[in-house]
Formats: sequence, C-alpha cells, structure tokens
Amino acid sequence: MDADVTRTARWLVTRYFEMWNTGDASAAEEILSPAWVDHAHPEVAGPDGVRQAVGRIRQARPDLRFTIDAVLGDGDLVAVAGTAGQGTASTRLVWLVRVEDGLLAEMWTYRDMSVAS
Repeated sequence: MDADVTRTARWLVTRYFEMWNTGDASAAEEILSPAWVDHAHPEVAGPDGVRQAVGRIRQARPDLRFTIDAVLGDGDLVAVAGTAGQGTASTRLVWLVRVEDGLLAEMWTYRDMSVAS
C-alpha cells in the first residue's frame, strides 16, 4: 500500500479515539463503516451505536482518556498501542483495526496482561 493509504488509516484511528476523548462523535459516519463492529463491545454496532455509546460513556466517565503511543500497519490492518483510563489508573491496550473501503470496519482489543493491575 502507498503512503497515502497508511496516512488515511492512521488518521481514521486517531479520529476514532479523539471522538471518545472529546465526546464529539459527529465524525462517526465519516470514519466508521455502516457495518462497524467492536468485538470487545459487540452491542455497539455501526456509527449510530458508537455515537450513542460515546455520549453515554462520556457522561458516566468524563475523565476517561485514550492515549495513542504508536500506530503500526498499513492499508487494511492497523495496530494501535496505547492506554485507556482515568487519572493515574490506566490500562495498556493494543487495538487491531481493520479498514475497508476507507472506513474503520472492525476492532479487536487486547489488554497487556504483563502489567499488574
């Protein structure tokens, strides 16, 4: 894949986590496939499901933040290493994201089990 595709995939995943950090989910249709599925949260399906979930989670946990440490991959598979948490209580995670037709299509979440909770 060329550099433009990599940049686009990087931009998509960065924008996805920005939605969660800011609570502004207005870009959901722009970045998510209509068939979007987060395998860690299969009840949150499609752009509308994500938009609703962002609102609920931000209201319940306004201090929740996602931090991206690295975005690896190109084209249709992107790995994102980072953290999710509130204040000093954060969990190291890796998200594997599949991109299809220029939109985020699927995500799998892996927790770093080597770090004590």
